[in-house]
Amino acid sequence: MSGMLSTDQKKILELRLKVAKDISERNRLCVILGRNDGVSIEDLAKVLRLSSATVYNYLNDFDSEQKTKNDPKGGSEPKLTDEQSQSLQKHLTETTYLKIKHICAHVQATFGVNFSRSGMTMWLGAKGFVFKRPKKVPGKLDPQRQEAFIKEYEALKAGLQSGEEIYFVDAVHPEHQSQAVCGWIKRGVQKTLQSTGKQLRLHLAGAIRLDGMKVFSEEYTTVNADAMIDFFKKLEASSEASKIYVILDNARANKNNKLGEFLKTSKIQIRYLPPYSPNLNPIERLWKIMRETKMYNRYYASSVTFFYEIRSFFKEDVPKMIHRWASRINDKFQAVKLDPIQVVF
Repeated sequence: MSGMLSTDQKKILELRLKVAKDISERNRLCVILGRNDGVSIEDLAKVLRLSSATVYNYLNDFDSEQKTKNDPKGGSEPKLTDEQSQSLQKHLTETTYLKIKHICAHVQATFGVNFSRSGMTMWLGAKGFVFKRPKKVPGKLDPQRQEAFIKEYEALKAGLQSGEEIYFVDAVHPEHQSQAVCGWIKRGVQKTLQSTGKQLRLHLAGAIRLDGMKVFSEEYTTVNADAMIDFFKKLEASSEASKIYVILDNARANKNNKLGEFLKTSKIQIRYLPPYSPNLNPIERLWKIMRETKMYNRYYASSVTFFYEIRSFFKEDVPKMIHRWASRINDKFQAVKLDPIQVVF
């Protein structure tokens, strides 16, 4: 088959070779591409440590049925039919099992087919299933209210007049306590992260304008109604806008009579997020970047050092880096879609 691949076929196979993790698939792709480049069957067998018969079979499989992967090993009994496979995938999409043995038992009871645990593990991987945790969301989260907010926000942004600005506002309370997160560590090596006894924290209010990526922040002893009124006054003073739309959550400091009286004579107009919707506030992503760069897997022996690093994030890092973070801090909102987990033990 030397030189028989089209240009597009070759590009596709080379791309698949780059991402292939299974050794048998890599060998098949190397054989197909190598033979297409004019390498002999004997040389391919020698370089890949395969028999000449195996190389020949790989080429024959590709010529006859475009095969580039070994057949999945489904266990000692016959594999599932296409109809059975589709039925099982639908069942596993709707129902979550905690153990492989229970899936094997379901397949045996439903289809009369025996799978070993390793065989079922391979079958699940081939069908795109992975062993992972469900995403935790607040019980009172309302996707419909999130969808409605997104439409209202898009209308607000589209109708923004000259001299008007939109800011997303939130408070953050970084705590002087080590935060352990996953990282790539060599198997068998146990890394450690020291923790602190005291858990002192800072209290900051922040605002971000996505148009121009402007960040405004202030530190307070606590974030309450008085702090938010002071914050809004300073935000007004920092902006030349004739009207400022502020989008924020429903925390007590953000929704009270004292703040309501202030807003009557302010150029700030508030739009509240739906309850339990941090995914709709871009400044939450700035807080995440702060934690990544200053807090994750870091130990600060003293709160003085910790507070210095957090303050330097806002005073030094943000002015230098905020435009580079624009791809992460944006208003490409998506409402959370609920897909409640149904577990079988």
